[in-house]
Amino acid sequence: MRLVRPVLAALGVLFVAQGTAQLFQPELLTDLVDIHASSVTGRTELQVVYGGLHIALGAICLWGASKRQNAHAAITVMLFVSLGVAIPRVGLGLLHQDFSAYSITAMILEAASVALLLGLFRSTRSAAAPDVTT
Repeated sequence: MRLVRPVLAALGVLFVAQGTAQLFQPELLTDLVDIHASSVTGRTELQVVYGGLHIALGAICLWGASKRQNAHAAITVMLFVSLGVAIPRVGLGLLHQDFSAYSITAMILEAASVALLLGLFRSTRSAAAPDVTT
């Protein structure tokens, strides 16, 4: 339980830093992942999803790190988000037979994120349970 808030703080800083970089320099992503926007709309979409959304996820983690009472809720949100990315990543990777170095690395990192968040979820669940004793 003592590591929960530092882990959330570290994740928050990483998400905010990465999101800020992608918001203002989306070409960093296009060079790394070979995703290219061929229009202003495409560039905006990259900035919104990889910039704005990641900043918001970082803010959730930082909020969870700010108070012990917030940690379980933040972990729950991040767990659902991570599952929402990891499951399609693996499923679509298998469907499209995409086993590029990037895709395999992303699958491993996302699976590790889900495992980490599940562990944190379990460790904070009892602390988040309401006190029903009278």
